[in-house]
Amino acid sequence: MDVNFYWQADSFEFVSTLISVSVGFILYYFISKSVSLKNIFISRLGTERTKVGWVLFERLTGVFFFGFIPILIVLLLYQKGLHQFGVQTGELLISVYWILGLMPVILLMNYLNAGKKNNLDMYPQIRKSDWNFQLIILSALSWIVYLMAYEFMFRGFLLFVSITYLGVWPAIALNVAIYALVHVPKGATEAIGAIPLGILLCIVTLQTGSIIMALSVHIMLALSNEWFSLKAHPDMKINY
Repeated sequence: MDVNFYWQADSFEFVSTLISVSVGFILYYFISKSVSLKNIFISRLGTERTKVGWVLFERLTGVFFFGFIPILIVLLLYQKGLHQFGVQTGELLISVYWILGLMPVILLMNYLNAGKKNNLDMYPQIRKSDWNFQLIILSALSWIVYLMAYEFMFRGFLLFVSITYLGVWPAIALNVAIYALVHVPKGATEAIGAIPLGILLCIVTLQTGSIIMALSVHIMLALSNEWFSLKAHPDMKINY
């Protein structure tokens, strides 16, 4: 096969973005799943405090690899503005319509799914039996910051770079493929569900030029699922 391996300078952004996303997720995954690192937390914080501290550490690790590093690459390496990667209001009214339209669907879906065993085996991620208002707020804030980084990486950094080099539908296909694959560790339901959700989030992001809708929907999914799961979990209670 006659293949030209000559490096093209205009491929730099696309290649470096794919490397950043893939290496970033790999590092995040293995750090967040490190048993030896978690044991260090347990030895210093104790088992109960680690139930909170470890989950917060996981989410902040995600913020670093999914948000901080890509933002540095955009600003310093690509020398572009974040608004070119969906960090802007864009067509805000369209985003609001989508958010309001999807809200009842998401809330109903999570409410009906909350009490199922496969859901309660994973959520809430913080496995404390006693929750108070402060912990609920702390977990919610850490979710929001994590998802801001997560959505910037997928629907901002990866999507907007890909579309320049691949065109609309190949960029969406690549985005959704990676998005589904990173959900595989969470089981078949989330991995398969990531495909239609990923397509929708990419389309609306490109339609509006903003990640606001994708971020809002993802936050709504995460927080409502956590709160419904907390309420449904037989071994957890909220101390008001």
